[in-house]
Amino acid sequence: MFRKGDCYKNFRVLDVFDVSDYHSVAFHLLHEKTGLEVVHFLNDDDENLFSFSFRTPNKKSNGAAHILEHSVLCGSERYPLKDPFVALSNQSVKTYLNALTYPDRTVYPASSIVKADYFNLMDVYGDAVFFPNLAPEIFMQEAHRLECDENGVHSIQGVVYNEMKGDYSSFESAVSNACNASVLGGSVYEKDSGGDPLEIPSITHGELVAFHEKWYRPENCLVFLYGNIPTEEQLDFLQERFLSRLEQKFPPADVSDGGRKSRVAEFLSYVAPAPMKKPVECRYEGPKGGDGDETKNTVVLNFRLGQVSDSLSAMENTVMFGVLMNHDGSSLHKALIESGLGDDIAPQSGFSSYLYESVMSFGLRGVRDGDERKVGELVLDTLKKVADDGISANDIDATMMALEFSQRSIRRSDGPYSRVLMGRIVYGWLYGFDLSRQIRQRRDLDEMRRILAQNPGFLVERMKRLLIDNEGRSLVVVVPSEHFSKERDDAERKLVALLSERTSAEEIRDVCSRLHEFQRKEDDVSCIPHLNPRDFIIDGKPRMERFGVSVSSVDGIDSAETGRGIPLLECRENVNGLVYVNVALPVDVLDVEDYPFVPMLSLVATECGWRTLDGRELGWAESAEECALHTGGLGSMFVTTDSGDTDAAVEMGKSRGWLGRDWFMFRLSMLEEEIEPALGILADCMTGTDFHDTKRIKDLIVEGRNDMDSGIVPDGSMYVESRAKCRSSRSCAVDEIWSGLSQLMTLHGIDDDGIGALSERFRKMVARMMEGGALVNVIAEESGLRTVRKLLPSFVRKVSLRSLGTVARRSVGDFVGLTLIDRKGSDDGDEVFVVNSQVGFAAEVVGAGTLASENAGVEDVCAHWLSNNLLWERIRTIGGAYGAFCSVNSFQGLLEFSTFRDPSPFSSCDVFESCLEEASGIDFSVDDVEKAVVGDYSRWIQPFAPRDRGMTGMMHSLEGLCECDRARKFMNAIGTTAESMRESFARFRMSAGTKRRRAVMCGKGQLPDDIDSAGVKVIVLPV
Repeated sequence: MFRKGDCYKNFRVLDVFDVSDYHSVAFHLLHEKTGLEVVHFLNDDDENLFSFSFRTPNKKSNGAAHILEHSVLCGSERYPLKDPFVALSNQSVKTYLNALTYPDRTVYPASSIVKADYFNLMDVYGDAVFFPNLAPEIFMQEAHRLECDENGVHSIQGVVYNEMKGDYSSFESAVSNACNASVLGGSVYEKDSGGDPLEIPSITHGELVAFHEKWYRPENCLVFLYGNIPTEEQLDFLQERFLSRLEQKFPPADVSDGGRKSRVAEFLSYVAPAPMKKPVECRYEGPKGGDGDETKNTVVLNFRLGQVSDSLSAMENTVMFGVLMNHDGSSLHKALIESGLGDDIAPQSGFSSYLYESVMSFGLRGVRDGDERKVGELVLDTLKKVADDGISANDIDATMMALEFSQRSIRRSDGPYSRVLMGRIVYGWLYGFDLSRQIRQRRDLDEMRRILAQNPGFLVERMKRLLIDNEGRSLVVVVPSEHFSKERDDAERKLVALLSERTSAEEIRDVCSRLHEFQRKEDDVSCIPHLNPRDFIIDGKPRMERFGVSVSSVDGIDSAETGRGIPLLECRENVNGLVYVNVALPVDVLDVEDYPFVPMLSLVATECGWRTLDGRELGWAESAEECALHTGGLGSMFVTTDSGDTDAAVEMGKSRGWLGRDWFMFRLSMLEEEIEPALGILADCMTGTDFHDTKRIKDLIVEGRNDMDSGIVPDGSMYVESRAKCRSSRSCAVDEIWSGLSQLMTLHGIDDDGIGALSERFRKMVARMMEGGALVNVIAEESGLRTVRKLLPSFVRKVSLRSLGTVARRSVGDFVGLTLIDRKGSDDGDEVFVVNSQVGFAAEVVGAGTLASENAGVEDVCAHWLSNNLLWERIRTIGGAYGAFCSVNSFQGLLEFSTFRDPSPFSSCDVFESCLEEASGIDFSVDDVEKAVVGDYSRWIQPFAPRDRGMTGMMHSLEGLCECDRARKFMNAIGTTAESMRESFARFRMSAGTKRRRAVMCGKGQLPDDIDSAGVKVIVLPV
């Protein structure tokens, strides 16, 4: 165990500190020859994570840092491949693999639970960032190039270029950028680190190489390590693989305290914003979606709060924001909603503490012209009123409850929780803050409680200083404008014309020829080591994540008559003293015509206020406050399931009656010590909500519609994939009705006159679902399970829960009519959806095997290989799209393709099938197969957060998916051969010829000239 001041080979220990809440000891070390710094959180977690982080400020919006993030992963000194990142994706059992560009830094993280694989990842990533190829062809591919098609039409292409065109098609992205720029002027935060597509073509290959030389130096690098691999072993690896070579590449760094401080000072000269002497008002334009009659602006009041140099200061600001905006009934949140000045809270509202100076924002979305200043005035007036009246004890208690719940929560979102710890350490290192004070722990929560107890006026004083009396603020108005996209399109055309005038046809052909030759080059990936698939079998059993569910029952109010109880699915998980309860009601007892309104019911079911069982009337604000005081959250969700076609699933369905049904779930989370009052709140909500507050219902539905509108372009791949498969099965149709473009049109069809009828419909829907019975799921530790079991009988009586009844099974045909958006023409055929976007999205589905198929695991391996080889090469590397994806849906028997931020979505549809044809003729080697199996295996061992593991276990039960089914599929995947891969691809290809369906979403300018005669439906969406 190191101590401060110790030396290990070329490393000096700068600090050692305890991170007890995360069961870690942290070591901060400095490499005394190169200046590279290392922080290791050493613990017992076998999911080890590393990251290489660099300060990368850019005074321009030419995308240098972002382009470099892509480019360094396109080949390096020891791994001279054109895309080692894809090779890793294809053959690593990583649990996380990414690269991230922030406004002032670039981070390269990866994790694995297999030690050998972890070091393989580190070897490739370290070589990439310190010794990249950065050939001109890589620059052409990732940054920008001029192309000319067969009709002589010129265009700018490039992966980053097209990615950022997609970003500039998002209104919410425009608002977020404007908010930061307005209060952090005079710094790099005014610029777009991702790159403005109109400025990206200005960067040269030489400038990119120079950017790497300046910022990707070892003394400007922090290596963060987390997990159970000994620190010495990791330092030895860094020294042997990278640092010994870096010592030869760079002169010795100044590792004195003064030298390190001077490097931070240089960086701060880029990121420290200019002083704000008075408030400012800024008006921007963003892309407009639908053709609404009135202009609906987003208005945000932003406060610049200064530096947040430690976790306690961050918590103090978090608590200040919480008492104002923590829940719907909080003072400022309620004032904004009830003002009528806008539709709903702006998504940019929040406390942002990831930049050099933190920002707190409050705003509204859907503000009419002329009301913009009223929003800013309302925020300031409400803050002054809160300061004058004092902050209520309930607001403080509710905020502290939220922080307590958050502190205990073990979360995993798109990667391990260690990423959060990494982010806080990198943040402190960037700006020269004390690293030992960056990680929020329980001691901060306890200290916050002590501060509030000793000084009741603490938050008001802070509010006055940082908000009310703060001249460093901005009122940002962003207007959705038809001119925004048109002006950018015109500017792009002029830029293309200018570049084409400067570049001869011969030069363009030469550039494209060189690039295509580079892209078609066959890589020898043998330089990247991989594991043997047989290593994943221990004692004849597959090593994979498992989900345990204990099934019992609790008596319902009708159990004496029916002889059946209410199914109780218990998931025993280490949730750190938290409890999660899901009460599921069957939706399939409703009429088909009610299905489109289930998502709207979910928006309002727990948000309208209710009459309590003891007779009190709680409005929506009062009920929100009560929830915040006693729960970690009360909400609802809806889910459709299909049953697997295995023997176990069929048998389970016969005996238990829950298999392959549609559900509406009330979801409650709480601390163990709050179980009784929290269950009481859930009982009040389920029995006392009568949906009489039509204004509240309207506000919530408008908020839901706005959220969906703003997500259509950013999540375009998801929506076109849903359309492509919506007629493949009943559950696919229901999912489209609930979460796809069909739901978008349903939301846009609701007007003010229909709200009253909608309220009555909701009442009837809830009553019918309650009559249909219930299922209860509990995720908790044993102590929490015991308490819930004890209280459940009383809860069941209060809510009058019944045992599950039976329901007539429905087919996809029963729901087809509800998936139709264009009512003209036939129900079949491909679809094209037109939105306000400069890039598109394509999807296609073809037939595949089901869960019970003998080759189910092999098909998964094939889809993984296709995503990380042919599709990546043809659609991303050559085609310039940001993403191309392929997966097998074994429940539906579908092979699903999609693209993301695609400059040529119609061409991509043809690429899907040409890739299937090519793959069916490939003579795969044993090495090829092993690598594909290893890469596919990574999803089998992805660790789950405890709550997520419990939820997944419940869903597996509802689908009839048993551990034996998963193990059989896994073993089938392990046994993949070259022949079985070719056979699977041949079946996919045959299916594509007889059973396929496509959908495309794109901007109007991307529509082919012959689209009217192409035999597809073209539908303009109202976003």
